[in-house]
Amino acid sequence: MFNESTMHSRQSGAVLVVSLLLLLVMTILALSASQATRMQERMAGNSRDADLAFQSAEAGLRNGERLIDDPALTSAPIPCSTGRCRVFALDVLPADLSAQPEAWWNANAWSYAPDNTWNATPGTALAGTGLARRDPQFVIEEVEEVTDSLTIPPTGPPPSRIYYRITSAAQGGTNTAQAVVQSTFARRFN
Repeated sequence: MFNESTMHSRQSGAVLVVSLLLLLVMTILALSASQATRMQERMAGNSRDADLAFQSAEAGLRNGERLIDDPALTSAPIPCSTGRCRVFALDVLPADLSAQPEAWWNANAWSYAPDNTWNATPGTALAGTGLARRDPQFVIEEVEEVTDSLTIPPTGPPPSRIYYRITSAAQGGTNTAQAVVQSTFARRFN
């Protein structure tokens, strides 16, 4: 038969093994939960960064639209093709503006200015908003002038609308988040 001391010595080893296994399982669960939390934190940061870049690019886009729609601008700006133009002529800008490096934007684009002015210096008008290094920048391109007259050929100077394509680029909270947005804007001049 079994005596009590033999049974006790066998059980004490089993308890140690079972407790170590339980400790191992709990450690693995804690590490998994920690890793999942860290991943969610990174995803939230990346989402915030992308949203910040998009909202910043939208601010640049609206700034360009306000400059074209300024009531003080009584005649259409004359499109040009070189240097930093207020309005570029059609097909002068590169086809894919989203692929242009920061140096291209600094040389050709206008920077965001909250006071409705043409700001050529890439600055920090939006400082304190979490942007990485620079304000949003935009370029304006004249697309087409469409007359309102239905007669061919039009008689006299008919009123017309000029369509502009405004493209804005911005960075988010880091240099890895970038957004480029575009809009088409129509303006009628007297």
